[in-house]
Amino acid sequence: MRYDAHEVDRLNSRYTTELNKAEDAADGNHPTKAAEHYRNAADAKEAIAHERGMTVPERVHELREIADRAEKGDAVIRSDQASYDHGRPNANDRGGPNGDRDEPSEFREVIESFIVDADVTWEDIGGLSDTKQRLRQTLALGAVGNKPAAVKAAQSTLMFGPPGTGKTLLAKAVATETDATFFNVKLGSLLSKWYGQSSQKIINLFEVARELSPSVIFLDEIDAVTTSRGGGGSDNASRRVLGTLLSELSELRDDDSFTYVIGATNTPWDLDFAIRRRFDNRQLVPLPDQRACQEIVEVHTVNGGVSFTGAPTDHLPDDAAVELSSVSTVTGAIGMGAHQRGFTGSDIEALAGEIIANMVHRTNPDLAEQADRSLTALQDESLETTPIEPAETRAAFETISPSLSAQDIERFHEWDEQYGTG
Repeated sequence: MRYDAHEVDRLNSRYTTELNKAEDAADGNHPTKAAEHYRNAADAKEAIAHERGMTVPERVHELREIADRAEKGDAVIRSDQASYDHGRPNANDRGGPNGDRDEPSEFREVIESFIVDADVTWEDIGGLSDTKQRLRQTLALGAVGNKPAAVKAAQSTLMFGPPGTGKTLLAKAVATETDATFFNVKLGSLLSKWYGQSSQKIINLFEVARELSPSVIFLDEIDAVTTSRGGGGSDNASRRVLGTLLSELSELRDDDSFTYVIGATNTPWDLDFAIRRRFDNRQLVPLPDQRACQEIVEVHTVNGGVSFTGAPTDHLPDDAAVELSSVSTVTGAIGMGAHQRGFTGSDIEALAGEIIANMVHRTNPDLAEQADRSLTALQDESLETTPIEPAETRAAFETISPSLSAQDIERFHEWDEQYGTG
């Protein structure tokens, strides 16, 4: 049976509008008004079912029961609370080809814009050997088809740790190594000022991921919509979005498609407890070890076409505690100094950038005056470079400081001891 897609879209819009008005009225202690809007939402939902030639979903009866309770003065269980508490909405209340809502084309375009090429391999990531090994084991277990029912495969991982430690690179490596469609999503970009759109985008995200399975969904800055209810995330819109995300994560456990979700946060202590429970694995991505620090230095210096001159230890500040016999290369010395100071990967990248800038300014003293020329003309010019001198590296160490304190780092380890799984 063919149906009028435009009419369904109109009814969907009416349903969302009425439902949001009902929930606002319920929150404002206006039960009579809430009952009216809940019934209007139920009517719109029933009309959608008739338009598509489907049976009336259970959701319609649920909304009318809520309206009846509101009129009687009984406590109203808001619809977003019902979804939040029970894990996921009724199957007939979902979007997509098997549900009773059409997927707005503009939402799908937004979701498809998150698909990026993941060209990172495990070998491209310096250090983090334990973290990489745990992820690889988890992925292999999920991909094995024949296993006892008691052997449960994880469908999600929460990566937490200081910023700049490689969480995005790890997620890209997962997608690359599994040959999966990679969705790189900053959750804040899914939020909308229009009621209902944020939840709809999240639903569409998971639907498109299932269609393009195998898929890896990387939810960066997951704390943007999952802040603890006791920590400022109790407004109505946030609860609705959180309930939708929880529902989608719960449904992964019963999904035959390979859709793996990786969440990332720099503030795990702000996450709602329900989000913690939805992620099977919760892994700390720590600061790079000494070997990884050296590898990061190499990536941003010698691998990019610059070199060093002078003895390795001459490149370190005077207060560096370095065993002369343990340092054989300049990048090794710089990596050791960065490790001792508690640098993150992004701190080391900034350090390397400052070192190179010092060399460039020495070898190109008239660079600032060149900016007064036509930028088009500068396209034909070349920078003069020479090997980086020890004084330039030492000056960079004086300029660049660690972005986190020892207390900050300790807080991550304490959270890991309490809630981590790996």
